[in-house]
Amino acid sequence: MHGSLSEFTLAQLLQFFALAERSGTVTVNALERQSRLFVEGDRIVGWGLDAFDVRASLASCVLLPEAARADIEDVRPRDDTPGLSFVVRNLLEPDRWDAYAQRQLEQDIYPLLSVDDGAFDIEVHRCPPAPLRLSIPINSLILDGSRWESEMEAAKLDGYDVSVSWSRRGLGLGDRTLNLTGSEWLVWAMLATPATIEEVAHQVCIPDLAAIGNVRRLEALRLIERSE
Repeated sequence: MHGSLSEFTLAQLLQFFALAERSGTVTVNALERQSRLFVEGDRIVGWGLDAFDVRASLASCVLLPEAARADIEDVRPRDDTPGLSFVVRNLLEPDRWDAYAQRQLEQDIYPLLSVDDGAFDIEVHRCPPAPLRLSIPINSLILDGSRWESEMEAAKLDGYDVSVSWSRRGLGLGDRTLNLTGSEWLVWAMLATPATIEEVAHQVCIPDLAAIGNVRRLEALRLIERSE
């Protein structure tokens, strides 16, 4: 089935899948790119085009633990053993994997949910293994996408646009005892040289929204500042 997003948005198409309890793929051409979701009934079970290489994508994360990087680079995909993302997922800490997977949705799917300029292609069939395996209720994906859009706009209005550059303050850590989360430490580490929130989030492989939250807290602790 082919159609225009001016007739049905991606969010509406996904809801149709859920109501009909069908399985298949939804491929969207919009915002100058092509994206694909794998659907089984009322759940999103995968994302990505055939050419997407989850192993190479993860290996591009700058601060990936060396042990995990070595294990990931040792993985060799084979045509007779699909499900590479399932294998790679088990080589990372759960929090790192969840942040990475969430970033893919944030960057590729959330912006497409409500656009009305583009085209879609639906295939109803048993889903093949997806390049990136997921398990998300369709309604949750749509609600998360709406929340993402509003929170990104609010952050921009508050002065935390992803294009703004930040850097560490010259004072350093000193003798302070800090209770930072793992992602906050990663963001602080990346800001040894000035970088935008968007650049840091990409390098660390976390969602932009998470990076914004980390930057807010690091600024409140006077560990970083806007870079002129």
